[in-house]
Amino acid sequence: MNEKECEPWIKAPDKLLVLLAGQSNMAGRGYAGPDDLTVIPNLLMIRPDGKWQAAIEPITKDRKFIGTFSASGEKIVSDDPFETVLPQGDQKVCGVGPGRTFGRLLAEANPDRAVGLIPCAVGGTSIRAWMPGGSDDWDPDNFPYDQAIRKAAEAQKSGRIVAVLWHQGENDAVKQTEHYLEKLRTVVQNFRRDLRLGPEVPFIAGDLASFYEEKIAAHVGIVDDALAALAAEDPSFLTVTTKDLKDRGDRLHYDTASQHEFGKRLFAAWQDYRKKFETAK
Repeated sequence: MNEKECEPWIKAPDKLLVLLAGQSNMAGRGYAGPDDLTVIPNLLMIRPDGKWQAAIEPITKDRKFIGTFSASGEKIVSDDPFETVLPQGDQKVCGVGPGRTFGRLLAEANPDRAVGLIPCAVGGTSIRAWMPGGSDDWDPDNFPYDQAIRKAAEAQKSGRIVAVLWHQGENDAVKQTEHYLEKLRTVVQNFRRDLRLGPEVPFIAGDLASFYEEKIAAHVGIVDDALAALAAEDPSFLTVTTKDLKDRGDRLHYDTASQHEFGKRLFAAWQDYRKKFETAK
């Protein structure tokens, strides 16, 4: 891994920033291949300590079971807790999501610009955790929305957010959360208010998958209907389908190939929106 190639881009003052939020399928649970671990010089990610580094998977280290592991299951940790240890032999890296694919395509489309990913998704979180002061369902000392705003605000010191990518809802499908639409609308409004995002910045969400176990599958309409309703009332809220994508064998998380495809669909939606927005100006 040659991160020296990234050094000029790290100093770039006008990065194109992409915020990644939601739960585990945005954070990523796929297993990395060589392309996921290859440095793209102008594709960066912001770390929890505010520093920028090459965006190689996993870009979202939301849980302890994300990272590089030996065949025995032992996690391989470097001296720098935010760095990814490249696998050797039969070691595997877990944590591929759609964000890096989106970022790669954005970087390829803008070879003279630095692209910065802002990974904020947290696996297992309900919509409640994405309200100001809301806590992680599995860690009461973690506040996903508040931390996302702090991290994004730090990133904005060296760039501007051009997209918010969102995938969330399995938790609320299980809980059969009431008034999910109103809560999701509030989440979007809060992000826009707190990060000063205008209509030129689309909020792009993926619908829920088709491979879940019954406890989720029976109630995906709670989420999907809300996504459709919000898209119908807000031109800057976009949705992409994931119904044909495949799971990694656990009936919960997209596999690596599906995460790559998910990222491509998110980017295609972003491109289409930007063209329409610019034409309408």
